[in-house]
Amino acid sequence: MSKEQESGDHTLPKPEKAQVVSRLLKQAPPGEFNEAFSDLRMLVDDDTMMCEEVASLCAVHNKDHFTPVKSKKCEVLLTRHNELEENRFLDPQNRVSFKYDHLKRVPSNFQDQPEEDEKGELWRRALQEALKVYVSNHYPEGLCSVFIKDTAVRKIFVACIESHQYKPFSFWNGLWKSEWTFALAPASTSTEVSGTIMVQAHYFEDGNTHLTVIKDVEETLLVTDETQTAQDFAKLVEKAENEIQGGLMEEYQHMNGTYLKSFRRQLPITRTCLDWEKVVMTKIVAARASQ
Repeated sequence: MSKEQESGDHTLPKPEKAQVVSRLLKQAPPGEFNEAFSDLRMLVDDDTMMCEEVASLCAVHNKDHFTPVKSKKCEVLLTRHNELEENRFLDPQNRVSFKYDHLKRVPSNFQDQPEEDEKGELWRRALQEALKVYVSNHYPEGLCSVFIKDTAVRKIFVACIESHQYKPFSFWNGLWKSEWTFALAPASTSTEVSGTIMVQAHYFEDGNTHLTVIKDVEETLLVTDETQTAQDFAKLVEKAENEIQGGLMEEYQHMNGTYLKSFRRQLPITRTCLDWEKVVMTKIVAARASQ
């Protein structure tokens, strides 16, 4: 029997500890990666290991949550679809690529990116402009990006939408994101659009409540010219996301009168809140008087 076993020391080996840290950080709610990392750093008490893990895990977190990058030279979402190489991303709308520091959240080393497919770029820009109008009308802090992947027989378009509200001082954070994919082949008159909508919310005042909603969407899109197809695509996205929003509001109203109501402390018959500090002080004064 080893000395660690005799002493009852059950400390995990470093590789296993790193796996646990990795799993926990991958579950960090949107906008809370730094806080989760700081808490784990204190618990683990191994700065060397944490520093080895943080850069790659932060990169995964930023790409998974479509982190927006806005500067004078670029305005794009970070995703796996526009990653050219490790920590270098493409902004197709502004035709630049850049390095991104995931820890400092700063873009740098901008380089011009030449246009490779003129016809495909016409389609991509039409989709970007139509989707941008929709996003600006529905998400005050939203951003969208459209990317193109060219194959031998068809062009694949991926549209990403992100909008978040991070209010840690009010004890809540929320994220709405969606990803839409479809392919265009020569002479095609329709295409199948696959979409995934995800809503995440975290409320942590005097408790810890998580909400995660994921909805997959499959729709048929008629293909005509660039402008009309792009407008029809934006309407398709709007219809699907409005349905999700409406369903969430209905479910919230139901939960507010059932589940959430049971979580709250019930008010007394007078329907007024008690001044607990006053009650406690009264008991203390009464106890001292009796002595």
